[in-house]
Amino acid sequence: MKKTKNFEYYIPEINGLSRMRKNDIERYAECAALAYRDYPLFHYLTEGRCEHEVIKTIISSSIYAMNKDVVGISTDEEANAIALFAPPQYTGSKTVPFLLNGGLKLSFIAPISTFFRLLNYENHAMKLKKQYTNHDCWYLYNLTVKPAYQNNGAGSKLLRPMLEYFDRIKEGCYLETHDEKNVGLYQHFGFDLVDVSEIPRTDVKQYSMLRKPR
Repeated sequence: MKKTKNFEYYIPEINGLSRMRKNDIERYAECAALAYRDYPLFHYLTEGRCEHEVIKTIISSSIYAMNKDVVGISTDEEANAIALFAPPQYTGSKTVPFLLNGGLKLSFIAPISTFFRLLNYENHAMKLKKQYTNHDCWYLYNLTVKPAYQNNGAGSKLLRPMLEYFDRIKEGCYLETHDEKNVGLYQHFGFDLVDVSEIPRTDVKQYSMLRKPR
């Protein structure tokens, strides 16, 4: 098993795609905030408010907190469509780095319950990830396309080369989605639905999916 700390040395550059650097994180978070405006998970996390700045802060703080435990790619330098992958052995975002990398801002722009809802979701997500993968495969942490760029193949452009790479190195990929209409999309790329559950104390469904290497 390859070690997390070495991942950056064996992920290839992909022609036609831009690789995320630290100064790109805010652009990535902006893309996700636009795409997640009506997403069930963020309705729960923000108590139905879904303000742009709150979603963007959650996403950017999470990416900063992951530090080097993330590979980000986009279709262009403006990050109009993005994908974030965490390598094998990733076990979830750490609270202190999240808070120190912008998460504390949430206490001024969102209800205090947002922190507890984030923990509730994270604990549930990582429990299922461990159950179905033992943290031994890649984790598609985020795949989003700005509304103006959707339905033009951007998601496929991001996913296909990475999945082909995982096949070459004989490693799987795991994800969760909270919108049932996404299940068929991921099945098209070879993911199998392994679990359907609700985030504890909510009616938000989580669809957990796993793709074994070809």
